[in-house]
Amino acid sequence: MPGAPDNASWGDYLDACVAATAGRAELVYIDDQIFLDHDVEPWTELPLWLPPGPQSAAAWATSCAKALAAGLHCRPVTDSIRDTAAWLFAPGGEREAFEDYRHFGASTPFLSPEKEQAILTAHAAKQPQTQ
Repeated sequence: MPGAPDNASWGDYLDACVAATAGRAELVYIDDQIFLDHDVEPWTELPLWLPPGPQSAAAWATSCAKALAAGLHCRPVTDSIRDTAAWLFAPGGEREAFEDYRHFGASTPFLSPEKEQAILTAHAAKQPQTQ
């Protein structure tokens, strides 16, 4: 994850999102190939996901070394997530945050529940069976 070294891993980020929202999400790490097999639209159907390859590698190869050398101080990711969740769940927060997306209507470019279930089913089928 771009930012100050050791600020957070993707796992830390996602765990903090679940905690800050009092969510009940069960985080499941899915192999990229399953997303590709199910024609997941990068970045829109699955935010912050790009298929592996040289073109997408640059998206995650950013460096903040110059900003840190110039005095940038990064707050902990968990603090940002906590404060963002508090804003989002405050009266009017969700409306303000997502107002620009309301025009998508029925064609909102996020994973449908059916597609998500198909991906999870495919993932489960690839897992070793325990006895």
